[in-house]
Amino acid sequence: MDLERMTAKVRPRKGWEAIDLGVALVQRHAMALYKIWLLTTLPFFLIATTLLVNYSIWPYLIFWLFKPLWERPMLHFLSRELFGERLSVSACVKAFFSLAKIQWFASLTWRRPSFTRSLDLPIIQLEGLSGNQRSQRLKVIHSLGSGSAVWLTVFFVCLESVFYLAIFALVYLFLPVQMTDSIDLWQWVMGESESPATDFLLNWQMYIAVSLVAPFFTACGFALYLNQRTHLEAWDIELSFKRLAKRLNEYSGQPVKLASWMSVLVFSSWLMPASPLQAAESDPATEPTIEETISHERAKQLIDTVKQDEAFNEKEKSYRYERRFEKKSDNPVTIEPGSWSTLWYLVAKIFALIVEFALWVVLAVILIFLITRYRHLILGLKPPERVKKRRPKKLFGLDMASESLPDKPWLVALSLIEAQQFREATSLLYRASLIWYIDNTAVVIKDGDTELECLRKVSPLGGQSASQYIRRLTEKWRRLAYAHQLPESTALIELCQQWPNVFVNQSETEQG
Repeated sequence: MDLERMTAKVRPRKGWEAIDLGVALVQRHAMALYKIWLLTTLPFFLIATTLLVNYSIWPYLIFWLFKPLWERPMLHFLSRELFGERLSVSACVKAFFSLAKIQWFASLTWRRPSFTRSLDLPIIQLEGLSGNQRSQRLKVIHSLGSGSAVWLTVFFVCLESVFYLAIFALVYLFLPVQMTDSIDLWQWVMGESESPATDFLLNWQMYIAVSLVAPFFTACGFALYLNQRTHLEAWDIELSFKRLAKRLNEYSGQPVKLASWMSVLVFSSWLMPASPLQAAESDPATEPTIEETISHERAKQLIDTVKQDEAFNEKEKSYRYERRFEKKSDNPVTIEPGSWSTLWYLVAKIFALIVEFALWVVLAVILIFLITRYRHLILGLKPPERVKKRRPKKLFGLDMASESLPDKPWLVALSLIEAQQFREATSLLYRASLIWYIDNTAVVIKDGDTELECLRKVSPLGGQSASQYIRRLTEKWRRLAYAHQLPESTALIELCQQWPNVFVNQSETEQG
């Protein structure tokens, strides 16, 4: 992927700004994108509507199920066009079957209802990832937030509905009165009509609505994908360094020419006279005189006096009549069936039902969250215990799993000292001490902490004896690990003998 060939400006953007970039891509390549879409989808939809003419909206439902495959040629075109590679419409259409075979079953089944489908498609098509690699890559791409992709899907679903209703209204407007009187609008809108002609029109209305939105949906998802990679991989910084290196290479071959031009500029600026503005500022003759300053002060005082006069501070009250109560009409408005107002009544009713359903869903989600979060108060139970803090797996190469420790680490360390294995004995004591602090205190030790950072965190805990002990042990460990200075056997034996008095006895005292 050659970033220098990218035709769009590379910089980190916010989510909606990246979506604007996708809209700009469609505006620039609208003719090619719509040709690819129609040449790919129109033959399939014609065959489906012809074969399933008596099956209500099933042709559109089958077409909608395969929609993730129809978007792939457009993404193929945009991914090449954005990096300066010119692809023809016919080449993208011919590549449809090879692109559609990529993880087609998963794309049409459990991944089909995904709200981040537009953002996830480039990962399997452009990066060619699958399985665990795809899952890890999705986590990385979604780490900066996938909310924009979710709202993009919601917005375009609503936009498809708006286009569908608009096309429906347009078709209804051009129908003759004889047909509109015999059509049940509600059944037509909801796809419940038993007329083959009405079903045929309904399928084509939904196909046209989806076709108007599909290129924008694909391009905006691709723009979001590029924006996530720009944030994660710092494409803008990489391009800036490449341009800087290129500029330095251009100038490095012409040092004499650059120096000569700089000398000419300096010499010409020295010969040029001062500008008239600078001369006027430095000329003392242009400074105001004392008489001019006094007259300016007098004029200012006169203006303030005039403004304080009553003629400039008069207030005027104006009155007007308003109707306090709207008079109710004795004749309520009636809607005649089959009229144009019936259509808008149905549209408003559908919109009201959608809004009401959305509000009920939000209310149900809030109630479920509150019941789940505070169920212990409702049932009279104890509050749930906090999740156990995360233990680092390894520190400085030492295994920090408490299962790997012996029951009495000080006795094992003494046996290691007798076998002249001072390094193993010191590491065992140091590891056992850190694990004791993690299990018995509130200290939080991270994977990247050093020995001194661990000492700074644990030294205030466990009492004075534990603090002095861990300081001595840390010093022995650091000298051994980094300076390769073996500790004295007597000092190590003393540390082994003190370990149970410092940690084991203290734990039993706290439990008692």
